[in-house]
Amino acid sequence: MKHFATLFFVLNSFLVLAQDPFLTVTSNDSINNQPRIKSSLGVNMKLNGYMDIFGGLNDNETFNVGLINVFGTEEEKSLKADLYQTQLRLTTHMVQKNGNVIKAVVESDFWGGNGKMRLRKAYVETEHWQIGQMWNNFSDEDIWPDIMELEGPPSGVWLRTPHVKYKNTFGNPHWIYEASIEAPIATSFTYAEFQPLVDEADQFMPDLTFAIKYQKDWGHLRLSSILRSVRYKLNDELDKFTGYGVSFSGNYKPGLNNLQFQLVGGKGISAYLTTVSGGGYDGYPTGNNQIKATPAFGGWASYGYFITKKLHTNVVFGASQFKLDDSERLIIHEALEDTTVFVEGDFLHKHYYGIFNMMYDAYERMTVGLELDYGIKTLEIDGQVNDVAQSIDKSRDAMRISFGFMYNF
Repeated sequence: MKHFATLFFVLNSFLVLAQDPFLTVTSNDSINNQPRIKSSLGVNMKLNGYMDIFGGLNDNETFNVGLINVFGTEEEKSLKADLYQTQLRLTTHMVQKNGNVIKAVVESDFWGGNGKMRLRKAYVETEHWQIGQMWNNFSDEDIWPDIMELEGPPSGVWLRTPHVKYKNTFGNPHWIYEASIEAPIATSFTYAEFQPLVDEADQFMPDLTFAIKYQKDWGHLRLSSILRSVRYKLNDELDKFTGYGVSFSGNYKPGLNNLQFQLVGGKGISAYLTTVSGGGYDGYPTGNNQIKATPAFGGWASYGYFITKKLHTNVVFGASQFKLDDSERLIIHEALEDTTVFVEGDFLHKHYYGIFNMMYDAYERMTVGLELDYGIKTLEIDGQVNDVAQSIDKSRDAMRISFGFMYNF
């Protein structure tokens, strides 16, 4: 009864409105003709289904081209579906006496493993400041291809990190600049196919970003940059290297149709690229007990076209690569059984990604879709094995059909 009494008190203290999202409550008092407090609870329900046709991504929940096993030969088909991508979002707006608004957001989904809840976002935002966990400022939060699969193009930059961000204009509302201090990303240096014999070290310096955005009614263009210091331990010696990168992105949306793109390049920024994020590809040993930052480049583009007001299609292409020149040593894992030790080697990873889908807005706030995903991964290695020149050139593709529906309420 105590809980029901509390709920009754809350609902009597606010005016309940049947608005989108699902539940919105506002306070009775107002400032500048706006409710002083407005809170809403929204749900983005998503059914994620996928059928693996062939390739080395069988049973992987996302279409991550970087995880294709180029040494494998299995071609098993599979069909799976879940609702783990469903999101819950609590948003509150509070109007101050001077008219400024403070916004607070907490968002979670069920992508924490076997349906466990995971924190996606938790931040407070004012006119100029954003504090908490939100999209990293090296990312462009206003672009995302309209696709069913969750991973996105291999060179996409969509990390959410704790940060403090400041934003303002240059006296012109069309020009916006943003600067942030981001929590550093841990680098394990444990690659998918090879192990450079580098130990992880606790990071000490935050990542620094700066971005400039030009925004108009037709869309926007954005140039962002990042500077980071990555610590590591090699042969029990603690050291660090510098990573840096630049991203150019934007969208063009004349009416319903839209064109989006992103280009990214730099050194020591592999942790930010979707396909290899968390894989430890930021640096590699080059001799003299030192680690060199790994060059990484990529880009993607998408085009969404509305055939009718309810039926629309999307095409996405993307590619990325990173290269290790004159690496002192790497241990290559073949088929998870055999290993080969390369010294003085060159290593090249390349990823290609393509998607075509059809989506139909069956009802208000509900979209159903069917999608064809295709990707290729190539691994090229040249080096010395037992003082004998040896090379490995492996390439493998994967194809998947993704399907499902999204419903916002």
